[in-house]
Amino acid sequence: MPTRRLLIIGFSNVATRSGFSDPTTDRLRAETPDVTVLRVGLGAQQPHVIPPYLRLAAAKLGPFSHVLFEVNASAFALHPLTTPARGRELLLDMALVAQDIGADPAFFLHHRRWTSPVHHDFNAQTREFCKEFRIPFLDMAEEWLAEVGADVVAGLLRDDVHTTYEGGEVMADRVTPFLKRCLDQAAWFHAVSLPKPIWRRGLLDTDAIQHDHPMERHDCMDLPLHYMRLEDTGAVLRFGQEYHAQALVHLFHRAGGHINLRLDPSGHSLQVSTVDPFSYAPRIGSVAFDFYRGLHLREITISPTLEAPEIKLLKGEPERPLRSYIGPLLTLEPATPS
Repeated sequence: MPTRRLLIIGFSNVATRSGFSDPTTDRLRAETPDVTVLRVGLGAQQPHVIPPYLRLAAAKLGPFSHVLFEVNASAFALHPLTTPARGRELLLDMALVAQDIGADPAFFLHHRRWTSPVHHDFNAQTREFCKEFRIPFLDMAEEWLAEVGADVVAGLLRDDVHTTYEGGEVMADRVTPFLKRCLDQAAWFHAVSLPKPIWRRGLLDTDAIQHDHPMERHDCMDLPLHYMRLEDTGAVLRFGQEYHAQALVHLFHRAGGHINLRLDPSGHSLQVSTVDPFSYAPRIGSVAFDFYRGLHLREITISPTLEAPEIKLLKGEPERPLRSYIGPLLTLEPATPS
């Protein structure tokens, strides 16, 4: 049998210890010991960052035979700039990256209790997308809610989007056999013809950015990532050429604060917080440029880190000295070069 290597990639539901990810991984390793399972949980971000991180994971950890996307419980559906066209663009790019790296994809729709107006039903769009291209999907969002009832689901959640430990086990009861069925299929996705999105989402890693600052490693679950450490100093990041950049990666952490960014040649200025109430545990963040529609940049000037006294950690105490960790530049390239 060909080597089976699964990547589970998504957001906070992959990262949290009370979610489906830990028990699913444990069960797969026990029941299918020939399968390698790796995970990348990117915290509270948007689906725009998934394609570049999937590419990076494949380069550093691959090859993968299968990839499970858990991306639908993000706040993408709530953003006023979210449209069906943007949703399809992102789904196509995710699927194409899976195809590029030789992995068969599957999608897991994780329940989220929507407490704000939904601007676009990304769950419904993902279901239709998967049906269109015959991509396996497991619906533990609306379909699960209709099956077991709102009271049961509410009893398995610790907040609007994350499960209790019991809820994570209940989800793993369904995710594990779903993934075993996917893993048992012969490779198939390489033969699927996919339309091209307008943009392909890539990444300029920190070692390719011109700077004079020490590097520090902070892993994102199984994915090793390197950040520039800016302590008592600012920085000028030079990219060597102009990039259409959708975001700059940074780290939320206990010693974070506010930083100011100047984006050249556009001249835009942004204030960014690298600490928030949840920064008692380090996690990846990203500064989106025009809600990931991107700006053309040759360099970014970053100020020294400033105090953020208005932000209080939910657990523990802040660390000092103040510092910031800056990661890769997330880029956009036309799918069909002009």
